[in-house]
Amino acid sequence: MPLLEVSSQVVNVVDRGGGDPVVFLHAFPLQAAMWDYQVEALAGDHRCLAIDLPGFGQSPGPADPSAATLERWAGLVAGVLDQLDVDAATIVGASMGGYLAMELLRHHRERVRQLVLADTKARSDDPEATRRRTAQQNELRGGAEVGSLAKGTVEGLLSADSMSRTELVGYVHALAEGATPEGWMAALEAMKRRPDSMLLLRQADVRALVVVGELDRVTPIAEAMTLRSLLKGELVVMPNVGHLPNLEDPLAFNDALTQFLSGS
Repeated sequence: MPLLEVSSQVVNVVDRGGGDPVVFLHAFPLQAAMWDYQVEALAGDHRCLAIDLPGFGQSPGPADPSAATLERWAGLVAGVLDQLDVDAATIVGASMGGYLAMELLRHHRERVRQLVLADTKARSDDPEATRRRTAQQNELRGGAEVGSLAKGTVEGLLSADSMSRTELVGYVHALAEGATPEGWMAALEAMKRRPDSMLLLRQADVRALVVVGELDRVTPIAEAMTLRSLLKGELVVMPNVGHLPNLEDPLAFNDALTQFLSGS
């Protein structure tokens, strides 16, 4: 797991396997380790790169969370690929990682060979979503602990069936509680400032797969259907899971991803 420095930001990158590269971008408020099942499954045939965004996992927090934007993070990902001698890759993004994948497509189109968007959406935040993100930032500035915010957030990500699986819930909590307050605030800032990507995707010329959990309450099936129609890509609806299908049913997610990567 190399620690790289890109534009004065230290970034932790999981780098395993060999072959056609696949870059994994994690959901909020998790970390690169959320992709462990996928990296394990694909590393025999692909070079798997999973990036801890600033302040998540093993990447130190940003110096100025208020300056965070997805465009800057896209530049960070492009800088990681430069240092690892990767020209272009399949980009896999879940939730917030999907927003970041779209910014890569917007600002670094040449790096995106194929696109996999899981439980994410093209629309920018509405006023209510912006208000909620700002409220969380204010809680953190007021001394709230990441762990307390993570508890409520995780409960909204998983389906009811998944919430009954104690080991899975504990694992997702551990992934979320690894974030720093600075990382959490920066991610909220980047997400609430992100642009709408509807036109971007409509005009995109990229092979794409859209995956969504049938029971996702954060970005429901309607959002995934919009992505599919904009990208003219494939859509896989995974039954009985919520916002984190790659963790809730990794075998089914891996099967869909493997089929897409193989071109079948």
